[in-house]
Amino acid sequence: MKKNLITSLAFLLSTLLFVSCSATSGENVDAKTANYTYFTPMPLREVHNIIKQAGEESGWRMTEFKDHEMIAEKTENGNTKAVTIDFGKNYFHIEPSNSDLDDALTDNLKK
Repeated sequence: MKKNLITSLAFLLSTLLFVSCSATSGENVDAKTANYTYFTPMPLREVHNIIKQAGEESGWRMTEFKDHEMIAEKTENGNTKAVTIDFGKNYFHIEPSNSDLDDALTDNLKK
């Protein structure tokens, strides 16, 4: 009897754990893209060109890195900042975050 009770409790707890984990892993919940900025989808080449132009107009040196990533560097008051911009057809993400560059890209991509 005691063994059946322990088995039943273990089954119940594992079922509750499975259900609670399933409920929090919906399609809109993605920890990796939680801080990404989204915009209307467009061809990747167009996104690339807009990001490069917006960065350069804001004083950043833009370096091609991959098809969907760029490195942006800016020197101010003798200090150099460098960030990586990951982008796709409808999103971009700057790591580490930089609000000035983020604002410039957002303004140009959401036109």
